[in-house]
Amino acid sequence: MDRPLAGGAALCIHGFGSTPFEMLGLAGALERAGCIVGTPLLPGHGTSPEDWNRTGFDHWAGAVEREYDRLAGLAERVFVCGLSMGGLLALHLGVVRRPAAIAALAAPVFLYRFYPLEMSDWRLPFLPLLRRVRPLWPTAPGGAESRRIAPWQGYEGVIGLGALAGLMDGMRRVRARLGAVTAPLLAVHCPHDATVPLSSSMTIVAGVSSPVRRLELLPIAERVTSRHLLTTHRDTRARVERLVPEFFACGPELAQGAAGAP
Repeated sequence: MDRPLAGGAALCIHGFGSTPFEMLGLAGALERAGCIVGTPLLPGHGTSPEDWNRTGFDHWAGAVEREYDRLAGLAERVFVCGLSMGGLLALHLGVVRRPAAIAALAAPVFLYRFYPLEMSDWRLPFLPLLRRVRPLWPTAPGGAESRRIAPWQGYEGVIGLGALAGLMDGMRRVRARLGAVTAPLLAVHCPHDATVPLSSSMTIVAGVSSPVRRLELLPIAERVTSRHLLTTHRDTRARVERLVPEFFACGPELAQGAAGAP
């Protein structure tokens, strides 16, 4: 990276049911680039599935807003990056705050849609009913090989359907306000992500008003993992740790040039 990020701060936001563990490599890269870095643990995470299931989008959004404001008191510019739900929350900050740049990594603004049909799990449309029948839904934990390829820490063996409903609500709300995002935007996605469809990132890039917007595709060949954990996957983590600091260093300058162009 040619240009330092000294004088800036970076907020790194983890994903749904996860912990800051998945952001630590990228946080380290941003620190080495000269940033003050915040990696908050979101409400309901890192404690128990029951706590998780009592939280929703407003809890998580409030937490990242507070951390953003803390960092804004320490640095001239605040950059925001997040993985999966963390990327959704980064976009939310692009609506309610004015970050210097945003990196949305495998970020969802939808998990399924009917036209054109995209659905990773047929049960998603039935979430309002299922959450009343069984609030904590059993899931298969990740296998040893999957964790070796893409390390991860968080809730395993269960998903809080109340929390998932909160995530779905947040996706609808952020998707409706994408046009209010004006910060330089980097979206990163694996074309074969089995959790969040690539079309979600394409929707984000098409929907924001950012003068600088970039979609970076990171292919993953293996079929053991969901190909979603871009910040820890053996095939993508080094690329992400290079791409994001480079974009944060250049994106705001490019945006200023675009704004001043005749």
